[in-house]
Formats: sequence, structure tokens, C-alpha cells
Amino acid sequence: MKYEVMKGCIIDRVSRQKGDVIEVIEGAKVLLGMGRIIPASEPQIPVNRSVGLETSEDAPKRRGRQAKS
Repeated sequence: MKYEVMKGCIIDRVSRQKGDVIEVIEGAKVLLGMGRIIPASEPQIPVNRSVGLETSEDAPKRRGRQAKS
């Protein structure tokens, strides 16, 4: 099972930094209990939310500064 490192520590005689995704075979329960690692989640696929491209229906409205009187 894959885990994500939450705090910098040494796992399997290798220094690991926060954010690393690793596969731990031994000592996973101990590291989970200490809060050093958490189960890794699947990466989210980003949704294209762009506006004003050829694929979108409406173009964005442009707002200018109001004229000073």
C-alpha cells in the first residue's frame, strides 16, 4: 500500500521529505500511529473550467473603468 509522508523522517534507511509518496512494507502501523505517514489518495483529475476559449459558449464580459466627470 502506498503512503504519503507528512513529516520528514527516515524510512527504510532513506531520508524522506514531506509530500513524498512511498510504499512501506515494515513498520507502517508505527509510522501511522506517530502521524508520520498517511494513506495516499488517488490524484484528482482537474476539470477544465476555462472561459472564452473556442470550446466554451460565452465569452467573458470585459469591464473597463468608468469615465471621470
